[in-house]
Amino acid sequence: MKRATTAVLLAAFFVSGPALSAQVRIHKINWQVSKVQGQKKLPFEALSEIILEPYQKFPHKLRAVITAQNTAAKPVEGLVLRCSLSLHLVRLANPADPGFWAVPFRVEELRISQIRAAGFYEAKLIHSQLNEQLKKLKNSGFWADALKLAVMLDPRQGDDPAAIILESVINIKKP
Repeated sequence: MKRATTAVLLAAFFVSGPALSAQVRIHKINWQVSKVQGQKKLPFEALSEIILEPYQKFPHKLRAVITAQNTAAKPVEGLVLRCSLSLHLVRLANPADPGFWAVPFRVEELRISQIRAAGFYEAKLIHSQLNEQLKKLKNSGFWADALKLAVMLDPRQGDDPAAIILESVINIKKP
Protein backbone atom coordinates (compact mmCIF):
# COMPACT_ATOMS: atom_id res chain seq x y z
CA MET A 1 0.00 0.00 0.00
CA LYS A 2 2.84 2.38 0.89
CA ARG A 3 4.53 1.81 -2.49
CA ALA A 4 1.27 2.48 -4.34
CA THR A 5 0.78 5.80 -2.51
CA THR A 6 4.36 6.85 -3.25
CA ALA A 7 3.96 5.90 -6.91
CA VAL A 8 0.72 7.92 -7.18
CA LEU A 9 2.37 10.97 -5.58
CA LEU A 10 5.38 10.77 -7.89
CA ALA A 11 3.13 10.38 -10.94
CA ALA A 12 1.10 13.42 -9.88
CA PHE A 13 4.30 15.44 -9.44
CA PHE A 14 5.67 14.62 -12.89
CA VAL A 15 2.31 15.02 -14.68
CA SER A 16 1.61 18.45 -13.15
CA GLY A 17 5.16 19.63 -14.02
CA PRO A 18 5.09 23.40 -14.60
CA ALA A 19 2.17 23.98 -12.24
CA LEU A 20 4.35 22.96 -9.30
CA SER A 21 7.53 24.66 -10.51
CA ALA A 22 8.85 27.75 -8.81
CA GLN A 23 8.92 30.95 -10.82
CA VAL A 24 9.42 34.68 -10.60
CA ARG A 25 6.16 36.54 -10.14
CA ILE A 26 5.08 40.15 -9.82
CA HIS A 27 4.21 40.50 -6.16
CA LYS A 28 2.81 44.06 -5.99
CA ILE A 29 2.85 47.60 -7.36
CA ASN A 30 2.99 50.61 -5.05
CA TRP A 31 2.54 54.25 -6.08
CA GLN A 32 4.73 56.80 -4.31
CA VAL A 33 5.16 60.56 -4.34
CA SER A 34 7.97 62.87 -3.31
CA LYS A 35 6.44 66.24 -2.51
CA VAL A 36 8.34 69.33 -3.52
CA GLN A 37 8.51 72.25 -1.09
CA GLY A 38 10.35 75.13 -2.72
CA GLN A 39 13.71 73.71 -3.83
CA LYS A 40 13.54 70.78 -1.40
CA LYS A 41 12.22 67.32 -2.33
CA LEU A 42 10.83 65.33 0.57
CA PRO A 43 11.30 61.54 0.93
CA PHE A 44 8.95 59.31 -1.07
CA GLU A 45 5.74 58.23 0.67
CA ALA A 46 2.79 56.02 -0.29
CA LEU A 47 0.15 57.53 -2.58
CA SER A 48 -3.44 56.27 -2.87
CA GLU A 49 -4.82 58.91 -5.28
CA ILE A 50 -3.68 61.99 -7.18
CA ILE A 51 -5.47 65.27 -6.38
CA LEU A 52 -5.32 67.59 -9.38
CA GLU A 53 -7.40 70.27 -11.11
CA PRO A 54 -8.07 69.79 -14.85
CA TYR A 55 -5.22 71.13 -16.99
CA GLN A 56 -3.04 71.62 -13.92
CA LYS A 57 0.53 70.34 -13.82
CA PHE A 58 1.35 67.68 -11.18
CA PRO A 59 3.86 69.54 -8.96
CA HIS A 60 5.46 66.52 -7.27
CA LYS A 61 7.65 63.59 -8.32
CA LEU A 62 5.63 60.44 -9.01
CA ARG A 63 7.00 56.90 -9.16
CA ALA A 64 5.78 53.32 -9.11
CA VAL A 65 7.63 50.59 -7.22
CA ILE A 66 7.18 47.14 -8.76
CA THR A 67 8.12 44.23 -6.51
CA ALA A 68 9.09 40.94 -8.15
CA GLN A 69 9.42 37.76 -6.08
CA ASN A 70 11.59 34.74 -6.85
CA THR A 71 9.92 31.67 -5.37
CA ALA A 72 12.69 29.33 -6.57
CA ALA A 73 15.41 27.83 -4.39
CA LYS A 74 18.13 29.29 -6.62
CA PRO A 75 18.83 32.77 -8.04
CA VAL A 76 17.21 33.86 -11.31
CA GLU A 77 19.10 36.04 -13.79
CA GLY A 78 18.43 38.08 -16.91
CA LEU A 79 14.82 39.16 -16.41
CA VAL A 80 13.03 41.84 -18.44
CA LEU A 81 10.13 43.77 -16.94
CA ARG A 82 7.93 45.53 -19.51
CA CYS A 83 5.81 48.47 -18.36
CA SER A 84 3.15 50.65 -19.98
CA LEU A 85 1.32 53.71 -18.72
CA SER A 86 -2.06 54.86 -20.00
CA LEU A 87 -4.69 57.41 -19.01
CA HIS A 88 -8.43 56.97 -18.54
CA LEU A 89 -10.03 59.93 -20.31
CA VAL A 90 -13.44 61.50 -19.64
CA ARG A 91 -15.29 64.49 -21.11
CA LEU A 92 -15.09 67.54 -18.89
CA ALA A 93 -18.51 68.79 -20.00
CA ASN A 94 -20.28 65.53 -19.05
CA PRO A 95 -19.56 64.28 -15.50
CA ALA A 96 -21.57 61.09 -16.17
CA ASP A 97 -19.35 60.13 -19.12
CA PRO A 98 -17.93 56.61 -18.53
CA GLY A 99 -14.78 57.55 -20.42
CA PHE A 100 -12.26 55.26 -22.10
CA TRP A 101 -8.72 53.98 -21.69
CA ALA A 102 -6.36 55.68 -24.13
CA VAL A 103 -3.56 53.75 -25.78
CA PRO A 104 -0.38 53.62 -23.67
CA PHE A 105 1.67 56.82 -23.86
CA ARG A 106 4.77 55.35 -22.25
CA VAL A 107 6.28 51.92 -22.78
CA GLU A 108 9.49 50.97 -21.02
CA GLU A 109 11.68 47.94 -20.37
CA LEU A 110 13.50 47.52 -17.09
CA ARG A 111 16.32 44.98 -16.86
CA ILE A 112 16.70 42.92 -13.69
CA SER A 113 20.13 41.34 -13.55
CA GLN A 114 19.41 38.94 -10.69
CA ILE A 115 16.92 38.09 -7.95
CA ARG A 116 18.40 35.99 -5.16
CA ALA A 117 16.85 32.67 -4.16
CA ALA A 118 13.49 33.12 -2.40
CA GLY A 119 14.06 36.88 -2.57
CA PHE A 120 12.39 40.10 -3.68
CA TYR A 121 13.51 42.82 -6.10
CA GLU A 122 12.06 46.34 -6.23
CA ALA A 123 12.14 48.05 -9.63
CA LYS A 124 11.38 51.77 -9.63
CA LEU A 125 9.59 53.32 -12.60
CA ILE A 126 10.57 56.99 -12.30
CA HIS A 127 9.89 58.46 -15.75
CA SER A 128 6.10 58.65 -15.95
CA GLN A 129 5.91 61.67 -18.30
CA LEU A 130 2.53 62.43 -16.73
CA ASN A 131 2.82 66.21 -17.05
CA GLU A 132 3.64 65.98 -20.75
CA GLN A 133 0.47 63.95 -21.33
CA LEU A 134 -1.68 66.27 -19.21
CA LYS A 135 -0.37 69.23 -21.22
CA LYS A 136 -1.46 67.54 -24.48
CA LEU A 137 -5.03 67.31 -23.13
CA LYS A 138 -5.26 71.08 -22.58
CA ASN A 139 -8.28 72.59 -24.39
CA SER A 140 -9.28 69.18 -25.81
CA GLY A 141 -12.45 68.89 -23.73
CA PHE A 142 -11.08 65.71 -22.12
CA TRP A 143 -9.37 65.11 -18.83
CA ALA A 144 -7.71 62.13 -17.17
CA ASP A 145 -9.42 60.66 -14.12
CA ALA A 146 -7.08 57.66 -13.70
CA LEU A 147 -3.57 56.46 -14.51
CA LYS A 148 -2.92 52.77 -15.20
CA LEU A 149 0.37 50.94 -15.01
CA ALA A 150 0.48 47.51 -16.65
CA VAL A 151 3.58 45.38 -16.03
CA MET A 152 4.70 42.02 -17.35
CA LEU A 153 7.77 39.88 -16.88
CA ASP A 154 9.03 38.31 -20.09
CA PRO A 155 7.57 34.80 -20.00
CA ARG A 156 9.74 31.75 -19.53
CA GLN A 157 8.89 28.11 -20.10
CA GLY A 158 6.55 26.88 -17.36
CA ASP A 159 5.45 30.35 -16.19
CA ASP A 160 1.88 30.96 -15.13
CA PRO A 161 0.63 34.07 -17.03
CA ALA A 162 -1.45 35.19 -14.03
CA ALA A 163 1.75 35.47 -11.96
CA ILE A 164 3.81 37.50 -14.44
CA ILE A 165 1.21 40.16 -15.37
CA LEU A 166 -0.20 42.82 -13.04
CA GLU A 167 -2.03 46.14 -13.43
CA SER A 168 -2.42 48.99 -10.98
CA VAL A 169 -4.75 51.96 -11.36
CA ILE A 170 -4.49 55.18 -9.38
CA ASN A 171 -7.39 57.64 -9.49
CA ILE A 172 -6.94 61.30 -10.37
CA LYS A 173 -9.49 63.38 -8.46
CA LYS A 174 -10.39 67.03 -8.43
CA PRO A 175 -9.79 68.83 -5.11
